[in-house]
Amino acid sequence: MDVVVVGAGASGLRLAGSLIQAGISTVVLEGRDRVGGRLFSVDPGVDLGATWFWHNEHDVREVIAECGLEVFPQYAAGNMMFQVPGNVQELDGNPLDQQAFRIVGGMASLAHGLAAMLPEGTVQLSTCVLSIDFAHDFAHEFAHEHVSVTTNSDTYRAKHVVISVPPATALSNIVFTPDLPNELVSVAVRTPVWMGAVTKVVALYESPFWREQGLSGSAMSHVGPLREIHDISDRNASFGALFGFSRERVSEISVKSQLAALFGPRAGMPNSIILEDWSESPLTSPPGVFQLNDYQLFGSQVLRNAYFDGRLHFASTETAIDSPGHVQGALAAARATAANVVASLR
Repeated sequence: MDVVVVGAGASGLRLAGSLIQAGISTVVLEGRDRVGGRLFSVDPGVDLGATWFWHNEHDVREVIAECGLEVFPQYAAGNMMFQVPGNVQELDGNPLDQQAFRIVGGMASLAHGLAAMLPEGTVQLSTCVLSIDFAHDFAHEFAHEHVSVTTNSDTYRAKHVVISVPPATALSNIVFTPDLPNELVSVAVRTPVWMGAVTKVVALYESPFWREQGLSGSAMSHVGPLREIHDISDRNASFGALFGFSRERVSEISVKSQLAALFGPRAGMPNSIILEDWSESPLTSPPGVFQLNDYQLFGSQVLRNAYFDGRLHFASTETAIDSPGHVQGALAAARATAANVVASLR
């Protein structure tokens, strides 16, 4: 095996496809029972992870074209709401949602499209990486493969390993032998995990009734629990959906109360509410994720360097210099890392 990729999110899947296209044997190990990582969509096609892309994000548009996905603009017509303690105001216009786009069926369609283009067996699901060993004392038949990757089910040997999960998450879940360089550890454990400290909440309705009131479904709040709210109804408005972000513990009761205050009594009576607390997923977020706030570490050169004689690489959206924190950042990191690995192996 030439390369083991850890993580089947957008970066890991794109990276694997690029390497295989270059004739490099690759396997992707994913701890979850699904692909996508923080690209996570559930019925009826709403995103609990990444939601948007923008027109200037060329890697995202390239993948969308390759996978034959349909897109549509984020709904932005109408006024937005603004909430401060003791007061709710309707503002003219909606500067919050301009120029963003979504994928029909949800952003996870992009991950599924990338996975579908890989040879059968490339992605191994429910396969948690426990340790990575860069020692040189393997049996003679593996002498040309310098990395041993041990999982909950098997051991893989390869020439290179690419970590395509957040650096802090990798260091909290994987034992490295020998120890990683101190400089790398210092930066990796302090680098925030995009969405790692966020709970995403979706309220589902029969229809986006707020549009009839001249509202966009967008809101900014200094009260909470949701600090930012958007309309994520589907392209044809066959259902209504509002979603919001929170960096605190959220209850359905508090969400219903806030939505009613912002958009009227009907908003307080959704058909259902979906909560996704990303901080509770150890495959996304390390312990203490709420304390990781130094976003200047995104795209650090330390995270973009290769280690152990060029055999270890990091490639997640947190390592990108192009749109870190976006899906574009994940795909850009994959593109840059693939080029480095291909050059090294050739």
